[in-house]
Amino acid sequence: MVENKKTLDSEDITRVFGIRSNIFTESMKYFEKKAISENEEYKKKLKKWNFIFKNIYGDDIDENLFLRHTYFALLLKVLISTKLSIIQNLDLEDAYLDCISNNLKSLQIPEFDYYNWTNLNKKIFKKIYIRVENVEFGQEDLFQEIYQQIIFAITRHKIGEFYTPKNLVKIMIDELYEFGLKILDPSCGSGSFLVNIIIKILQSNKPNSLKTIAINNVYGIDINPLATITAKINIFLLFLEHFDFDKDIIPNIKIYLFDSLFPKKYENQMMFNLKDLYNSFDLIIGNPPWLTYKDLTSKDYQISIRELSEELGIKPLSQYITHIELAAVFFYAIPTKYLKIGGKIFFVITKSVLSGDHCYKFRAFAPFQNLEIWDFPNYYFFKVDHICLKADYIGIESNTQIEDKYPIKTKIYNDDLELINENLYSTLKIGSDGARIIRPVDELSVLSKVSYSPYRSKFFQGATLVPRSLIFFQIEKKDDNKLVISSDPDIMSRAKKNWRYYFQNKEVERNFHFKTFLNKDLIPFFLKISRNVFLPVNENFEFSMEHLQEYPKALNFYNEMNGIYKDKKKATSDILTLFSNLNYWNKLTKQSKNLTYLVIYNASGAKLKAAVINNSKKNIIIGSENYYYSTDSKEEVYYLAGILNSLIFSKNIKLIKSSRHIHKRPFSFPIPLYDENNEDHKTLAKKAIKCETIAQDLFMKNPNINSEKVRTIINQKLLRINDLVEKVVFT
Repeated sequence: MVENKKTLDSEDITRVFGIRSNIFTESMKYFEKKAISENEEYKKKLKKWNFIFKNIYGDDIDENLFLRHTYFALLLKVLISTKLSIIQNLDLEDAYLDCISNNLKSLQIPEFDYYNWTNLNKKIFKKIYIRVENVEFGQEDLFQEIYQQIIFAITRHKIGEFYTPKNLVKIMIDELYEFGLKILDPSCGSGSFLVNIIIKILQSNKPNSLKTIAINNVYGIDINPLATITAKINIFLLFLEHFDFDKDIIPNIKIYLFDSLFPKKYENQMMFNLKDLYNSFDLIIGNPPWLTYKDLTSKDYQISIRELSEELGIKPLSQYITHIELAAVFFYAIPTKYLKIGGKIFFVITKSVLSGDHCYKFRAFAPFQNLEIWDFPNYYFFKVDHICLKADYIGIESNTQIEDKYPIKTKIYNDDLELINENLYSTLKIGSDGARIIRPVDELSVLSKVSYSPYRSKFFQGATLVPRSLIFFQIEKKDDNKLVISSDPDIMSRAKKNWRYYFQNKEVERNFHFKTFLNKDLIPFFLKISRNVFLPVNENFEFSMEHLQEYPKALNFYNEMNGIYKDKKKATSDILTLFSNLNYWNKLTKQSKNLTYLVIYNASGAKLKAAVINNSKKNIIIGSENYYYSTDSKEEVYYLAGILNSLIFSKNIKLIKSSRHIHKRPFSFPIPLYDENNEDHKTLAKKAIKCETIAQDLFMKNPNINSEKVRTIINQKLLRINDLVEKVVFT
């Protein structure tokens, strides 16, 4: 009887069928054998799969991922076939025959064609069948967790897939969805938002005929065939549990496979008139991809996104082009194409849209009004800082002023999604085409003190010393003229899979040995360690093949590493050689002019940390994780180190930085140039020198000491520095 059936939820699905299950292990072994025995059909489908998923994931795909996809797709097929066979009173044998002969075309899931090169054998089918024949499926997105398992996290995040927690999905839907609204999730993934809206419809007290009409107004779009399969199966299982297929009119499943940003390309490929969807929706809701321009794997797609952002009026200045947020493009483009005037949009989106320089024009909110922000201050749901952003769409022809968009009503939630505060967020400065930084109104008084320091133009970001695996090394042996070097194990342990290239016992002349460091090597007031790096440059930090030819060992090593770079670099990259990458925007060569002392600080992170380097030997190279300033004045660099390490600077920069990025934001506050006649300036320098001595002693006692521990131990000294910084900078 139904009441005795066990309910299978998403956790059960993951436990029983996920990558740690016996069924998964047995299936993968079976597929590996079948791939050999059915070689021609396997290769045909793999080629077809490669063609579509290379555009989605980039080059970082392999046959193992194809087999995992196959397992997941066929698992979904078996689950549906099993439920249908039970409804039809088929026995196990007939259920299996029905499953292997049915490609589910009647359910309008042509995406299965990518994976129909084989079927699960009867033994595995039986194990799945037994697990689900006497169960009901829970009313939720059943496959979100297992989907995330099957597709490696690194692969999902490469395409900006960050899955929305169930409770956040539910509260967003409860906020805006009303029975019967025509809704769209333009990047629906496994269908979390759509499934929850359909559950809300099914749980209403409306008759099934009206529920069918309401569900027929629920649409989803995604570019990933495995995602659309998953969403469709999720929804069809809900239908099986709720509708009587002999009596009820069953809703259509309106999940479509195309790129919602560029629908025009697909208008002649769809089985219906795609234009009928344009500007027809009451509500757009979801979690669009969290990617930036530089993460996109296709050069053509990068160009399309750049052109679309310009068309939408949100294209950033040229220096910020590589930081274009795909989610920001979605927020403007999707309503413009699909939403009715007066319709609403509600997205989970990266918080950098509130503060990033690259989103200055985005914050004009030209086609929107009645904006509302949901803020989650402590990274509750994602490792990436995030918000929910809601707005009414008033159209691209709207003439409302930017000033009319502010202030913005904001709700602050805790990790249990309990409303803990309501606030108003506003902007620091409104221009003719955008706004600078959105923050709580009560914080803007601090930001009103923002004015550029003369040091802003004197600090530079370090060189792009990547791929690290090709140039960082450990020394195996050395003499007066040459070094014997091998890959740095610490660097290799952190290298991305595509760049894990090991070299061993290579000889290079000593002229090409330089020192650098990573952000993790820096603590407040002290650089813990330096690292060895090979750079193919002359004494002026310039690349010259003629110069290299005088050093045959270095020449051979560079040619080998350059070959690896050319082979592995992204297809979208216009940087054709290893040295061009190392010297991107001339950031390596310009360091030949560095003076005796350097003050350095971190380009990103939760808090500032700065240190002084004596560079009298001219062999320290600053990498792009840090910014630097060089001078011959020892007092000046310590003066700056004291200011940059101060508590007040970390606190105030948090108000204006974009996500985790700091970059030149310290100089948005009026740090005055060092004055050797100013007693406060000299005192700051002396206190910084004292703090450096303490930090060095702490490191000697505990090489693994971290920044927070250092700050805790020197807290009293930091408080005294704070008082001086308040006086020097903020009064």
